[in-house]
Amino acid sequence: MTPSDSVPSRPKHTGIRNFVKHHGSTLVGQSLYIGLGALAGILSARLLGPVGRGELQAITLWPTVIAYLLCLGISQAIAFNVGRRAFTVSEIMTASAALGVMQSILAIVVGLVVVHFALAKYSPHVRYLGAIFVLFTPAYLLGGYPQGLAQGLQSLRIFNLIRVAGPLAYFAGLVALLFLNRGSLDLVVAAQAVSWLVGLAVGLGWVWRVVQPRVRWNATAIPRMIGYGYKTQATGLATYFNQRIDQLILVLLVPPRQVGLYVVAVTLSTAVTVFPQAAGIVTFSRGANQSSEDAKATIGNSFRASLIWLLVTCGAIYVLAPFLIHLVVGPAFDGSILACRILLPGALMIGLNQVLYNGAYALGRPGLPSFAEGMSMAVTAVGLYLLVPHYGYVGAAAVSTVAYTVSFLVMLGLANRKLGIGLGVLFLGRRRPAEAETPSV
Repeated sequence: MTPSDSVPSRPKHTGIRNFVKHHGSTLVGQSLYIGLGALAGILSARLLGPVGRGELQAITLWPTVIAYLLCLGISQAIAFNVGRRAFTVSEIMTASAALGVMQSILAIVVGLVVVHFALAKYSPHVRYLGAIFVLFTPAYLLGGYPQGLAQGLQSLRIFNLIRVAGPLAYFAGLVALLFLNRGSLDLVVAAQAVSWLVGLAVGLGWVWRVVQPRVRWNATAIPRMIGYGYKTQATGLATYFNQRIDQLILVLLVPPRQVGLYVVAVTLSTAVTVFPQAAGIVTFSRGANQSSEDAKATIGNSFRASLIWLLVTCGAIYVLAPFLIHLVVGPAFDGSILACRILLPGALMIGLNQVLYNGAYALGRPGLPSFAEGMSMAVTAVGLYLLVPHYGYVGAAAVSTVAYTVSFLVMLGLANRKLGIGLGVLFLGRRRPAEAETPSV
């Protein structure tokens, strides 16, 4: 059997010690991922100011959204099918490569058309940079595939290394621009594009040198991967758009300065989700390799740990928001303080949902969270239509928090009714009576 076709045996450790062990590397990786993203947001704001930061968001947001729209959940499908041993690694990677070529072509063609219309109100130079940036979207799209493979093999250290490679490169590029005092919009956009290439190169390097996949075609692999992937994509898209539709609408309706203020508020408020996102990643990776009851226990552990983290960090940032914004980006961004505070309760809901969504993926119900996100999207669409014209980015912040709360409450009900995960399991660590083990004497 070749290295590409061998899959490590499933872990047999259980309990708190194993929970901490598996969360450790992912928490570090996720902290770096979100932390580097937050620092990059701060540096780009300092380099470009509110107006330039808004233009940067307009250039990078739409191409990224198009690429994410076309990814079809293949990264999650790779992780799931590797974890379940549905196909050999070589068969999965061969199918992924074929899908990736088609997805990349579509991402460029669709992206160029969308950017042309989405940036119509911006300067010709901004529109030009947006079109150039679209050409790099295949690197963003394909960069998730090695991550999915590492996650499916439960090589979480490698998974996190690949994830942080791109953000680290972007951060390093912005630091260099800051020291060289060359903070132009062109160079910041270039740094973002290059970071995508770096992330893809690191992932492919690991796959090529360590996993060593071979070209092995299995006609059933692509349908199986798409069949699982589009279900996770339904939830992923809804989640993705719920967390970005406010910015997409703001790019179209308000001046770049308001977009820049709002982006800083989002960056600071969502920093609290670092631990829940790490917990969600580990929940999916471990739960996909566990029995149903053990997976539910893992979900409960992740949920309670995330709740404690979120309550503490949201409270701290609410109090410290004026000081933090003054310190890291300067008085020009004082308008971000109120929006940040309004967004914090929504960030708490986002964090808890990360655990519940990944729990649904692990239990083989990847389409279930899309119902919660669908309700949230409806609230978001109506709320933005009513509030943004009158209250601008502050209204968008209020709508976002309400929408995130709705999605969490709906998902909580679905977890109870469809997944068999009650409030006692999530908040107290209890098992349902039928699931309880016979006590030892």
